[in-house]
Amino acid sequence: MKRSILNLSILDSLLEGFQVIGYDWKYLYVNRTVANQGHSRIELLIGKTMMECYPGIENTYLFSQLKKCMDERITLQFENEFTHNDETKNWFELRIEPIPEGIFVLSTNITNRKKAEEELLQLKDDLENKVQMRTAELEKLNNEKDVILKEMHHRVKNNLQIISSLIRLQMEEGDNDFNGVLDKTQSRIETIASIHESLYKHKDLALINVADYWKKLFKDCLNSLVRESANFKLNLDLDYLELPVDKMIPLGLLINEWITNSILHGFKGRDHGSIHLSLHLKAGKYLLTYKDDGIGFVKAKENDKQHHFGHFLIDGFAGQLNGAVQNKKSNVGVHFELEFE
Repeated sequence: MKRSILNLSILDSLLEGFQVIGYDWKYLYVNRTVANQGHSRIELLIGKTMMECYPGIENTYLFSQLKKCMDERITLQFENEFTHNDETKNWFELRIEPIPEGIFVLSTNITNRKKAEEELLQLKDDLENKVQMRTAELEKLNNEKDVILKEMHHRVKNNLQIISSLIRLQMEEGDNDFNGVLDKTQSRIETIASIHESLYKHKDLALINVADYWKKLFKDCLNSLVRESANFKLNLDLDYLELPVDKMIPLGLLINEWITNSILHGFKGRDHGSIHLSLHLKAGKYLLTYKDDGIGFVKAKENDKQHHFGHFLIDGFAGQLNGAVQNKKSNVGVHFELEFE
């Protein structure tokens, strides 16, 4: 055994700590690194037990692992924070192996690495806290923006309704021809107001659900133009689509013109009718289809200024969508198509 211990002296100059502990827990060999790691000297450790050199060590997790290796003759590897007699602390990476004399312990001081890891963790926590704070600030700003936009759309809608009310007052004093002009103008203004109402009530202040809006638009047109609105039906065939306001306003105004024309002209003299609306996205373009089961397209008289003006508006609204309305042949009613990006 003496020879085995003497052979270990070649390890004395290495940076890692090497120590041999006997079954009686006495230090049989330690190199200089181990003595330095333990804040002690070689001559104060050799021949003494661990408990004598480091009082209370038998109550630590480190000692429980040393004992486990000693009793069960198994190899263990772990990290451990060691408290010195002067209450200072250091972290060590330990490898414990059973040998004939007892156990052999290899130790590497990893205090600096641990400090670096702790600093990185602290930096990570600080960064996460800053991100959370910044996220909260952005959410607050976004909520404030939403409130402002909601209020803006609400005020635009209210102002448009005021204009509509003024037109209604004017109609009460005007002649029938002039009233017809004002009535259609009022309907167009209410269409725009309805779009802004949909915006400030929607969760997304930039997009409008097409199906929901078209149902409301059709209902509003019926309520203002016919007495028995229940006899008129709207058939929708469209993908789930949400469009921005810059597309919904010309699209809504265009459809308002079509629905108004169907009710006033296509269903003239009737107390019932149905309208079909479809919108699908294909290859990056929207295809809008409008049909009714009325009397069909009637060519306007030369002096029918309102009829010509209505078609002028329809073409203008289609142009705002970068498209052009096509009048398709139909055996029943009208059939219009509009393709736009």
